[in-house]
Amino acid sequence: MLNDIKVSFAFLTRIPINHGPEIKLHKSAIWFPLVGFFIGVMSGFSYFFLAQLLPVLPAAAISLLVSIMITGAFHFDALGDIFDGLIGGWNPQGRLEILKDSRHGTYGVVAIAFQIIFQITLISSLTPKDGALALVASHTISRIIPVILMLLPSAPNQSGMGATAAREIKYSYVLGSIFLAFLLTAPFCGLYFFGVLLTLVIPIFVFSKWVINKIGGMLGDAFGAGEQIAETIILIFFVAIFSINGSIAWMF
Repeated sequence: MLNDIKVSFAFLTRIPINHGPEIKLHKSAIWFPLVGFFIGVMSGFSYFFLAQLLPVLPAAAISLLVSIMITGAFHFDALGDIFDGLIGGWNPQGRLEILKDSRHGTYGVVAIAFQIIFQITLISSLTPKDGALALVASHTISRIIPVILMLLPSAPNQSGMGATAAREIKYSYVLGSIFLAFLLTAPFCGLYFFGVLLTLVIPIFVFSKWVINKIGGMLGDAFGAGEQIAETIILIFFVAIFSINGSIAWMF
């Protein structure tokens, strides 16, 4: 178990972690929410403390930068790749070729830029406390999404680490990941956890159908892009509650 946790941190972050030679990403995926919780805490408390010294907009920008530095923009890169490949390609084979290209085109750059700007806008719309807890929740719960997407069929002729993990994933691992996210976030989110999950259902279903229709199945970049989309949707969820009620009813 400890090695699986180490592998999950090594896979999702730039933190140098020594792990054993046995790498089973499908098992390590159970622990993705724990990695997200760590990232969310670092990013969230950066926003909380910086917002005491700076206006909320630059505080939000730096808090996002903290998460990017920890992850190496891992999922932002996947988001850009997906939008380049799925919008820029003319057929499934051409789209898969674009997805293999490490360079980003116009669609990918626009997707990444919009994601950064939009997330900064959402974070800065919240008070320091609300923004900090929303970031912890969004990073933790969004890490469930790649694990769920692993249950779907892989794109043809894919042999990367993501595709391999997808072929070996089990429903029990997905349920374990969801339960772990619940344990980590329920103490401050309460019933919001279930509201977030329900809010994610339709967007992630639409996203997965789009990917499958375009390239015939899922792959690693789709997992990362799905995580990024989920992050933003979760932030929208909390901003909407704040805008409607004037506050967010956290458990503490």
